Amino acid sequence: MPKVNIDIIPREAFREFITSDKRWLTLVCHRRAGKTVAAVQRLIVCALTHKRKGMDTAPLRYAYLAPTQRQAKEICWTYFKDACAKIPDVKINESELRITFGNKASIKLLSGESFESMRGIYLDGCVSDEDDDIPVAAMKYVILPCLLDYNGWHCSMGTPKGKGTLYRNIQRAKDDPNRFGMVLRADESGIISDEDLAEIRAETGEEAYKQEMLCDFNVARIGAVFAHHIDKARDSGRVINFEPDQNHLVYTTWDLGSPKNLVVNYWQKIDLTYRLIDCDHSLELTTAQRVAHMLDKGYNYANHFLPHDGRARGADNLNFKDKLLTAGLRNVEVLDRVPADAVGKRIRAMIDLFPQIWFNEQNLSGDQGFLDALENYHFKEMKKDGHVTSVPEHDWSSHFADAFCYFAEALQSGRMLDNLSKRGLGRAKASFGKSL
Repeated sequence: MPKVNIDIIPREAFREFITSDKRWLTLVCHRRAGKTVAAVQRLIVCALTHKRKGMDTAPLRYAYLAPTQRQAKEICWTYFKDACAKIPDVKINESELRITFGNKASIKLLSGESFESMRGIYLDGCVSDEDDDIPVAAMKYVILPCLLDYNGWHCSMGTPKGKGTLYRNIQRAKDDPNRFGMVLRADESGIISDEDLAEIRAETGEEAYKQEMLCDFNVARIGAVFAHHIDKARDSGRVINFEPDQNHLVYTTWDLGSPKNLVVNYWQKIDLTYRLIDCDHSLELTTAQRVAHMLDKGYNYANHFLPHDGRARGADNLNFKDKLLTAGLRNVEVLDRVPADAVGKRIRAMIDLFPQIWFNEQNLSGDQGFLDALENYHFKEMKKDGHVTSVPEHDWSSHFADAFCYFAEALQSGRMLDNLSKRGLGRAKASFGKSL
């Protein structure tokens, strides 16, 4: 490949990002800051200048990932074509959304919603744009392995949508000098005039302005289900550290799935309050190991409530309830199958209950822990027009939320007796009979 001289003129705020040799990078930027152009510039620079072993047989390979391929094309394809137009020997493949340079390095636009198709490839670098809208599993199970062969880098970028992927990555960058993290607010960047910012603020409203222009992670994402209620619980002092009351029984509600996705919530009913005291998640355990783990906690258990698929039989002709009983767990109940709109009814019932729920912060916090999940649980947003549906997004947070919401059905079932008297059961039936 002949020597190529091209002018890369980034905005001042992005110079460090483009030249950084750190492997994990996070850009959180206000709208119209120019992060997409900066990402395009970095990818092109790397494709033309990076050197590593094996390039002759395994050429440099980079990817730009957006939530959908249509978004990827609309966001940055024109930028790529304009920036590469004068580079000798460049090949632009419109149908595959791929650019190949004279040194055989390539950049391809990919879709976050079909990330499974990336399995098996290698990458020298990858940009995940609007990363909060890309499934967490994409990075964990597909993108990261793609980067391992040649020590590839990854950039997570976008504008905040609650405390999701971008928030977690920025927090990690603060504590890790080997990570690059940048938050660029519109009132500090100088890119948008004060007059235009004032007009945007008046037009969009305060919350949208804080989220979109000030990169405020404390603003709940559009369509958030429980985030506002968690905020109220914090403000009223119901998200605190406390010890379980040994005089009261412990109930559990479950969401079933693979061992890693299985979630168990631990509850106590105390007077007129409901205490969420503990949560198991992300545990790669056999059924016997899981039961032993639960019994080791030393809780005085009452009933364990499984969703209706707890009756489904596997290849061994046993259902999950039978497996738990065989492993030594007692009082395992399976909730009845409920009619259409069951998810919506459970959500509404839990929102009604929220003012009575206390959360044991020491057992429920942490990266992608229960509180993190409940704050991120949200209704689906249509990619085409931004319309928020009434259907919850099924992602990592939904396992926690489903286990949480099954508490309403357990309470309504009449099998979750009040620890102190049966009078509380009557109140529960009256309250939830209308909701479910």
